[in-house]
Amino acid sequence: MKRKVAVFTNGWNDEYLEFALEGIRRRAAEDNIDVFIFLDYTSYDKTKAELNGELNILNLPQLKDFDGILLLGNTLNNAAENVILREKLLKVPVPSICLEYELDGINCIRTENVTGMKELMEHMITVHGVKNIFWVGGPRNNADNNERYQAVIETMQKHGLPFDRDQYFDGCWSYAIVEEQLPDVIWSMTKMPDAFICANDSMALAVCSVLDKAGIRVPQDVKVTGFDNLAGGNHYSPILSSVDRGWNTRSYQAMDSLIELMNGAPDFGDKVFNSTFDPGESCGCTVNEEALRIQKEASRRTFLVPVERTIFDWHLIELDDSVVHVETPDDIHAAFSALWEKNHSYEGDEFFVCLDKKFVDSMEKETSHRAKGYSSKLDVIYGMKAGATVSRHKIPAKLLVPFYDPESPQSAMYLFVPLHSEAECLGYFVMKNNLKIIRDFYLNSLTRHISAALERARQNIRLENLNKLLEEISVRDELTGLYNRMGYEKIVIPYLDSLRRKKTPSVIMVADINRMKVINDKYGHLQGDLAIRIVANALKASIPKSWKAVRYGGDEYVIIGDAGSSVNMEKIKEAVFHHIKQQSDDLLIPYKLSVSVGYVMIDPGNNLKNEEYFRMADEAMYEMKQEAHKNDK
Repeated sequence: MKRKVAVFTNGWNDEYLEFALEGIRRRAAEDNIDVFIFLDYTSYDKTKAELNGELNILNLPQLKDFDGILLLGNTLNNAAENVILREKLLKVPVPSICLEYELDGINCIRTENVTGMKELMEHMITVHGVKNIFWVGGPRNNADNNERYQAVIETMQKHGLPFDRDQYFDGCWSYAIVEEQLPDVIWSMTKMPDAFICANDSMALAVCSVLDKAGIRVPQDVKVTGFDNLAGGNHYSPILSSVDRGWNTRSYQAMDSLIELMNGAPDFGDKVFNSTFDPGESCGCTVNEEALRIQKEASRRTFLVPVERTIFDWHLIELDDSVVHVETPDDIHAAFSALWEKNHSYEGDEFFVCLDKKFVDSMEKETSHRAKGYSSKLDVIYGMKAGATVSRHKIPAKLLVPFYDPESPQSAMYLFVPLHSEAECLGYFVMKNNLKIIRDFYLNSLTRHISAALERARQNIRLENLNKLLEEISVRDELTGLYNRMGYEKIVIPYLDSLRRKKTPSVIMVADINRMKVINDKYGHLQGDLAIRIVANALKASIPKSWKAVRYGGDEYVIIGDAGSSVNMEKIKEAVFHHIKQQSDDLLIPYKLSVSVGYVMIDPGNNLKNEEYFRMADEAMYEMKQEAHKNDK
């Protein structure tokens, strides 16, 4: 049986993931190991409910079922994922490594923050004459941010340069936060600093954008540097000066070390590699031909990227529209089939939408939702394998991947993303060997739209059920549960017409409670209502389930049904009388309750109108009532 490794990561740093997951994939393939990637999209600007919805993916896998665990620790700090996972890991004897982040008790492989940052600051001071800097950092309680910040301060102190600690902006690692909030900071400055030193590339690129909009040139008016050396920095103009962390090789090394632990090697504690400074145009340096080639290639894509995104947005719109008219969970399967059989180029040839049982149940009725964990069984509402739709089915949650083959001769990578509505767990989305969709946050957009489509489908199904309930209420008699006069017109008569069109033998039976006025006058209307219910229950218990029974008036009933060769109307009449007597005895009612019943068989070859048959059945009932009244005298 193949060995399995679980990888945990956040999806927002898509460029880093491209490097990291590719290194993991290469090393896993060498030993035919399957990799299960559990990815969330937590961020500092999400609500608590949204964070909980994302974090629930950490509860999906049973860690003891894996041969090794790898945390991409530098991505797992937005919602304390590292803390949550550490607690889980310390409870199971599974080899584990945290990449790029120290966790007490967990093996760590990381690139340190100090060497590259000090090289960067030495370069800025000695080559470009920088003396006054403004720090754009991550959260103040983050270890990586603080190490980089301290390296800046120490290098400036080494050169006898003062540092104003008020020149500090907490960008929370976020491009969006810097782009939104930094303009006000810049406009409040009395003097522009020599350089903005940023704790990561995303914030550095946001700083460049903000400065450009303010008419401030980089690097002519002010210099900007980042940290991480992402591809986006090399594509930007000016090319970003940054600190390289060796991500091309670090994840491969982490996977290799994890495999050694899985093979019985002892824990190694902490392995540290040096970061290095990589100069670029944003600090005022010239770059080599290779960097310019990469930048030109990126420029060519400036037209293609928005076009590709527009096409993808059309796909998302089709996903939204696919569930507009669903009325049942099976309709969701059919809608998704129509959507993805036409186009699944973004999702790949093997993917599954797995829904939690509680969510599926909530489509049909109001029920408490699940906010933590997953049901023991999951509903695969839609799946595609080898490019073909598979039928809707259920799987044990422990299996994780429908049709998973532990004996497959090739290594595979499975990507799991939570589906949720705020904190409510809807299920998860899983894909096989399709990591390209992580780039440019396509995966986040796709799963958010799937979640929204499922929520919309649930609303539609609930509304449809409510409409059916209201329709059912409108055609049902409240006292007896039989059809009322509206039900008689809308359902029962069309049923009779259908039987007659099909030339099916049928029957009309009418029943009327004997001496109903005496019961009401002598014993009261509550006893009268009880008599009406007893007769209705007797009729329901005596006739075939396919027949339609109507409370036609106060104490009058009409029954219509298919009268095949096995139907014996006299036995049905006797059954009605028997059930009435049995209920009367059980309830000790203080009067004799009886009914008069008449019926007529409808000849399929006869063209008499329905009204004539009703008259004949009513006459038969009246004859029995006359006889009953004679016997009561």
